[in-house]
Amino acid sequence: MDVVLIFNGLGNQMSQYAFYLQKKNIDKSTRFMFDKRSGATHNGYELERVFNIGYKEGFYDSVLFLLFRILCVKKYPAFSKPVLKFLNLIGISLVEESENYDFDEKFLKPSKGIRFLYGGWHSEKYFCSNKNQVLETFKLNVDDQVNLNYLEEIKRTESVSLHVRRGDYMKGIHFELYGSVCTKEYFEVAIDKINKLIDNPRFFVFSNDLQWVQENLKMNNCTFVECNKGIDSWKDIFLMSNCKHNINSNSTFSWWGAWFNLYGNKVVIVPKYFVNNLETKDFYPDSWKKITDY
Repeated sequence: MDVVLIFNGLGNQMSQYAFYLQKKNIDKSTRFMFDKRSGATHNGYELERVFNIGYKEGFYDSVLFLLFRILCVKKYPAFSKPVLKFLNLIGISLVEESENYDFDEKFLKPSKGIRFLYGGWHSEKYFCSNKNQVLETFKLNVDDQVNLNYLEEIKRTESVSLHVRRGDYMKGIHFELYGSVCTKEYFEVAIDKINKLIDNPRFFVFSNDLQWVQENLKMNNCTFVECNKGIDSWKDIFLMSNCKHNINSNSTFSWWGAWFNLYGNKVVIVPKYFVNNLETKDFYPDSWKKITDY
Protein backbone atom coordinates (compact mmCIF):
# COMPACT_ATOMS: atom_id res chain seq x y z
CA MET A 1 0.00 0.00 0.00
CA ASP A 2 1.24 3.47 -0.88
CA VAL A 3 0.36 6.54 1.17
CA VAL A 4 0.76 9.92 -0.55
CA LEU A 5 1.50 12.75 1.89
CA ILE A 6 -0.37 16.04 1.42
CA PHE A 7 1.23 19.10 2.96
CA ASN A 8 1.29 22.89 2.91
CA GLY A 9 0.37 25.25 0.07
CA LEU A 10 -2.54 24.91 -2.36
CA GLY A 11 -0.30 24.43 -5.41
CA ASN A 12 1.64 21.70 -3.60
CA GLN A 13 -1.53 19.99 -2.45
CA MET A 14 -2.94 19.98 -5.98
CA SER A 15 0.18 18.31 -7.40
CA GLN A 16 0.25 15.76 -4.59
CA TYR A 17 -3.43 14.93 -5.01
CA ALA A 18 -3.13 14.67 -8.81
CA PHE A 19 -0.27 12.21 -8.24
CA TYR A 20 -2.48 10.32 -5.77
CA LEU A 21 -5.31 10.08 -8.34
CA GLN A 22 -2.99 8.53 -10.90
CA LYS A 23 -1.62 6.05 -8.35
CA LYS A 24 -5.15 5.21 -7.19
CA ASN A 25 -6.02 4.26 -10.76
CA ILE A 26 -3.02 1.93 -10.82
CA ASP A 27 -3.44 0.49 -7.31
CA LYS A 28 -6.80 0.80 -5.53
CA SER A 29 -5.17 0.38 -2.10
CA THR A 30 -3.39 3.75 -2.43
CA ARG A 31 -4.36 6.32 0.23
CA PHE A 32 -3.57 9.96 0.88
CA MET A 33 -2.91 11.53 4.25
CA PHE A 34 -2.58 15.15 5.35
CA ASP A 35 0.65 15.89 7.19
CA LYS A 36 -0.71 17.63 10.30
CA ARG A 37 2.70 19.16 10.97
CA SER A 38 2.06 21.58 8.10
CA GLY A 39 -1.41 22.59 9.26
CA ALA A 40 -0.29 25.88 10.81
CA THR A 41 1.39 27.14 7.64
CA HIS A 42 -0.31 28.76 4.66
CA ASN A 43 -4.03 27.95 4.93
CA GLY A 44 -3.88 24.36 6.20
CA TYR A 45 -5.68 21.64 4.27
CA GLU A 46 -7.13 23.63 1.37
CA LEU A 47 -8.42 20.90 -0.95
CA GLU A 48 -11.69 20.55 0.95
CA ARG A 49 -12.48 24.26 1.03
CA VAL A 50 -11.56 24.90 -2.62
CA PHE A 51 -12.45 21.60 -4.32
CA ASN A 52 -14.67 19.80 -1.78
CA ILE A 53 -12.12 16.98 -1.43
CA GLY A 54 -12.85 15.82 2.09
CA TYR A 55 -10.36 14.40 4.54
CA LYS A 56 -11.31 12.94 7.90
CA GLU A 57 -8.71 11.12 9.94
CA GLY A 58 -9.91 7.81 11.36
CA PHE A 59 -8.18 5.38 13.69
CA TYR A 60 -6.28 3.66 10.87
CA ASP A 61 -5.08 7.02 9.58
CA SER A 62 -3.87 7.91 13.07
CA VAL A 63 -1.82 4.69 13.19
CA LEU A 64 -0.37 5.46 9.75
CA PHE A 65 0.50 8.99 10.82
CA LEU A 66 2.28 7.64 13.91
CA LEU A 67 4.33 5.30 11.70
CA PHE A 68 5.12 8.19 9.39
CA ARG A 69 6.33 10.31 12.31
CA ILE A 70 8.58 7.49 13.53
CA LEU A 71 10.06 7.15 10.03
CA CYS A 72 10.80 10.90 10.03
CA VAL A 73 12.86 10.78 13.23
CA LYS A 74 16.50 11.63 12.51
CA LYS A 75 17.62 12.70 15.96
CA TYR A 76 18.82 10.23 18.54
CA PRO A 77 20.32 7.73 16.02
CA ALA A 78 21.01 5.19 18.76
CA PHE A 79 17.23 4.82 19.07
CA SER A 80 16.04 5.66 15.56
CA LYS A 81 18.41 3.54 13.45
CA PRO A 82 17.39 0.13 14.86
CA VAL A 83 13.71 1.12 14.81
CA LEU A 84 13.92 2.27 11.18
CA LYS A 85 15.84 -0.87 10.24
CA PHE A 86 13.13 -3.03 11.81
CA LEU A 87 10.31 -1.13 10.07
CA ASN A 88 12.10 -1.42 6.73
CA LEU A 89 12.57 -5.16 7.27
CA ILE A 90 8.81 -5.63 7.69
CA GLY A 91 8.10 -3.51 4.58
CA ILE A 92 7.34 -0.09 6.07
CA SER A 93 9.35 2.73 4.51
CA LEU A 94 9.48 6.45 3.80
CA VAL A 95 10.49 7.56 0.29
CA GLU A 96 11.32 11.20 -0.40
CA GLU A 97 11.23 12.68 -3.88
CA SER A 98 14.50 14.03 -5.30
CA GLU A 99 15.17 17.73 -4.76
CA ASN A 100 14.97 18.53 -8.48
CA TYR A 101 11.51 16.93 -8.94
CA ASP A 102 12.66 14.75 -11.84
CA PHE A 103 10.09 12.19 -12.91
CA ASP A 104 10.74 8.61 -11.79
CA GLU A 105 8.38 5.96 -13.12
CA LYS A 106 9.07 3.62 -10.19
CA PHE A 107 6.97 5.81 -7.89
CA LEU A 108 3.87 5.01 -9.95
CA LYS A 109 4.33 1.29 -9.41
CA PRO A 110 2.59 -0.37 -6.42
CA SER A 111 4.63 -1.19 -3.33
CA LYS A 112 4.64 -4.53 -1.58
CA GLY A 113 4.48 -3.16 1.97
CA ILE A 114 3.50 0.22 3.36
CA ARG A 115 5.34 3.01 1.57
CA PHE A 116 4.94 6.68 2.51
CA LEU A 117 5.60 8.95 -0.47
CA TYR A 118 6.78 12.41 0.56
CA GLY A 119 7.31 15.05 -2.12
CA GLY A 120 5.78 17.66 -4.37
CA TRP A 121 5.28 15.42 -7.46
CA HIS A 122 5.08 18.52 -9.65
CA SER A 123 6.06 16.93 -12.95
CA GLU A 124 2.99 16.53 -15.14
CA LYS A 125 4.42 13.16 -16.18
CA TYR A 126 3.00 11.80 -12.92
CA PHE A 127 -0.57 12.54 -14.02
CA CYS A 128 -0.78 13.87 -17.61
CA SER A 129 -2.19 10.56 -18.89
CA ASN A 130 -5.02 11.18 -16.43
CA LYS A 131 -5.57 14.80 -17.47
CA ASN A 132 -9.35 14.68 -17.84
CA GLN A 133 -9.87 13.36 -14.31
CA VAL A 134 -7.48 15.99 -12.92
CA LEU A 135 -9.31 18.79 -14.74
CA GLU A 136 -12.64 17.48 -13.51
CA THR A 137 -11.41 17.13 -9.91
CA PHE A 138 -9.90 20.62 -9.81
CA LYS A 139 -12.76 22.41 -11.52
CA LEU A 140 -12.73 26.10 -10.57
CA ASN A 141 -15.28 28.86 -10.93
CA VAL A 142 -16.09 32.22 -9.38
CA ASP A 143 -19.44 33.86 -8.78
CA ASP A 144 -18.60 37.25 -7.25
CA GLN A 145 -19.01 40.29 -9.47
CA VAL A 146 -15.51 41.68 -9.05
CA ASN A 147 -13.87 38.51 -10.36
CA LEU A 148 -16.51 38.10 -13.05
CA ASN A 149 -15.64 41.60 -14.30
CA TYR A 150 -11.96 40.63 -14.47
CA LEU A 151 -12.92 37.40 -16.26
CA GLU A 152 -14.89 39.28 -18.89
CA GLU A 153 -11.93 41.59 -19.51
CA ILE A 154 -9.54 38.63 -19.70
CA LYS A 155 -11.66 36.82 -22.27
CA ARG A 156 -12.07 39.77 -24.64
CA THR A 157 -8.39 40.76 -24.75
CA GLU A 158 -5.08 39.15 -25.70
CA SER A 159 -4.64 38.50 -22.01
CA VAL A 160 -1.33 37.60 -20.38
CA SER A 161 -1.12 36.67 -16.70
CA LEU A 162 1.99 37.86 -14.88
CA HIS A 163 2.49 36.13 -11.52
CA VAL A 164 5.11 37.58 -9.17
CA ARG A 165 5.74 35.52 -6.03
CA ARG A 166 7.56 37.40 -3.27
CA GLY A 167 6.43 37.51 0.39
CA ASP A 168 7.84 34.42 2.14
CA TYR A 169 10.24 33.91 -0.79
CA MET A 170 12.15 36.98 0.35
CA LYS A 171 12.98 35.68 3.84
CA GLY A 172 15.97 33.68 5.11
CA ILE A 173 16.75 30.37 3.48
CA HIS A 174 13.66 30.70 1.27
CA PHE A 175 15.35 33.59 -0.54
CA GLU A 176 18.44 31.53 -1.28
CA LEU A 177 16.36 28.63 -2.59
CA TYR A 178 13.46 30.36 -4.31
CA GLY A 179 13.41 34.15 -4.00
CA SER A 180 16.62 34.68 -5.96
CA VAL A 181 15.30 32.86 -9.06
CA CYS A 182 12.76 35.28 -10.55
CA THR A 183 14.65 38.56 -10.48
CA LYS A 184 13.56 41.89 -11.89
CA GLU A 185 15.66 41.04 -14.95
CA TYR A 186 13.78 37.76 -15.47
CA PHE A 187 10.43 39.52 -15.58
CA GLU A 188 11.79 42.23 -17.88
CA VAL A 189 13.05 39.62 -20.36
CA ALA A 190 9.77 37.68 -20.12
CA ILE A 191 7.66 40.81 -20.73
CA ASP A 192 9.85 41.77 -23.68
CA LYS A 193 9.47 38.26 -25.14
CA ILE A 194 5.68 38.43 -24.86
CA ASN A 195 5.64 41.86 -26.51
CA LYS A 196 7.54 40.36 -29.46
CA LEU A 197 5.40 37.23 -29.74
CA ILE A 198 1.92 38.61 -29.05
CA ASP A 199 0.11 41.49 -30.73
CA ASN A 200 -1.35 44.04 -28.31
CA PRO A 201 -0.98 41.98 -25.10
CA ARG A 202 -3.03 42.96 -22.08
CA PHE A 203 -1.17 42.13 -18.87
CA PHE A 204 -3.04 40.99 -15.75
CA VAL A 205 -0.77 41.07 -12.72
CA PHE A 206 -1.16 38.69 -9.77
CA SER A 207 1.19 39.07 -6.82
CA ASN A 208 1.54 39.11 -3.05
CA ASP A 209 3.61 42.27 -3.52
CA LEU A 210 1.84 44.44 -6.08
CA GLN A 211 3.67 47.53 -4.87
CA TRP A 212 7.00 46.01 -5.91
CA VAL A 213 5.62 45.23 -9.36
CA GLN A 214 4.27 48.76 -9.79
CA GLU A 215 7.60 50.27 -8.80
CA ASN A 216 9.87 47.93 -10.77
CA LEU A 217 8.20 46.57 -13.91
CA LYS A 218 6.99 48.62 -16.87
CA MET A 219 4.10 47.36 -18.96
CA ASN A 220 1.70 49.06 -21.31
CA ASN A 221 -1.95 48.07 -21.06
CA CYS A 222 -1.81 46.54 -17.59
CA THR A 223 -4.35 45.59 -14.91
CA PHE A 224 -3.42 44.80 -11.29
CA VAL A 225 -5.66 42.14 -9.73
CA GLU A 226 -5.80 42.81 -5.99
CA CYS A 227 -9.15 41.45 -4.82
CA ASN A 228 -8.20 37.85 -3.96
CA LYS A 229 -6.30 37.47 -0.70
CA GLY A 230 -5.98 34.89 2.08
CA ILE A 231 -8.45 32.06 1.73
CA ASP A 232 -9.72 33.60 -1.53
CA SER A 233 -6.31 33.55 -3.21
CA TRP A 234 -7.28 30.42 -5.18
CA LYS A 235 -9.44 32.64 -7.37
CA ASP A 236 -6.25 34.02 -8.89
CA ILE A 237 -5.51 30.52 -10.24
CA PHE A 238 -8.90 30.58 -11.95
CA LEU A 239 -8.29 33.98 -13.52
CA MET A 240 -4.74 33.06 -14.60
CA SER A 241 -6.04 29.88 -16.22
CA ASN A 242 -8.43 31.91 -18.34
CA CYS A 243 -5.70 34.19 -19.66
CA LYS A 244 -4.52 33.29 -23.16
CA HIS A 245 -0.85 33.40 -22.15
CA ASN A 246 1.12 33.20 -18.91
CA ILE A 247 4.33 34.55 -17.40
CA ASN A 248 5.08 32.47 -14.32
CA SER A 249 7.17 32.75 -11.21
CA ASN A 250 8.92 29.66 -9.86
CA SER A 251 5.70 28.83 -8.07
CA THR A 252 3.32 25.86 -8.07
CA PHE A 253 0.50 28.40 -7.76
CA SER A 254 1.10 29.90 -11.20
CA TRP A 255 2.20 26.48 -12.52
CA TRP A 256 -1.38 25.29 -12.09
CA GLY A 257 -2.80 28.49 -13.53
CA ALA A 258 -0.80 27.90 -16.71
CA TRP A 259 -1.49 24.15 -16.80
CA PHE A 260 -5.25 24.78 -16.60
CA ASN A 261 -4.96 27.24 -19.50
CA LEU A 262 -6.53 25.33 -22.42
CA TYR A 263 -6.05 28.07 -25.04
CA GLY A 264 -4.74 26.32 -28.16
CA ASN A 265 -1.99 28.81 -29.01
CA LYS A 266 -0.91 29.69 -25.51
CA VAL A 267 2.58 30.93 -24.71
CA VAL A 268 3.79 30.06 -21.22
CA ILE A 269 7.05 31.61 -20.03
CA VAL A 270 8.90 30.23 -17.02
CA PRO A 271 12.33 30.66 -15.40
CA LYS A 272 15.08 28.13 -16.04
CA TYR A 273 15.05 26.99 -12.42
CA PHE A 274 12.43 26.27 -9.80
CA VAL A 275 15.03 25.94 -7.05
CA ASN A 276 18.02 28.25 -7.46
CA ASN A 277 20.84 26.66 -9.50
CA LEU A 278 19.23 23.22 -9.46
CA GLU A 279 18.42 21.66 -12.83
CA THR A 280 14.78 20.60 -12.99
CA LYS A 281 14.25 18.97 -16.37
CA ASP A 282 10.77 17.62 -15.58
CA PHE A 283 9.27 20.40 -13.48
CA TYR A 284 7.92 22.39 -16.44
CA PRO A 285 6.07 20.86 -19.42
CA ASP A 286 8.22 20.71 -22.56
CA SER A 287 6.05 23.19 -24.48
CA TRP A 288 6.65 25.99 -21.97
CA LYS A 289 9.37 28.49 -22.85
CA LYS A 290 12.25 28.76 -20.38
CA ILE A 291 14.04 32.08 -19.94
CA THR A 292 17.74 31.42 -19.39
CA ASP A 293 19.45 34.69 -20.41
CA TYR A 294 18.92 37.11 -17.56
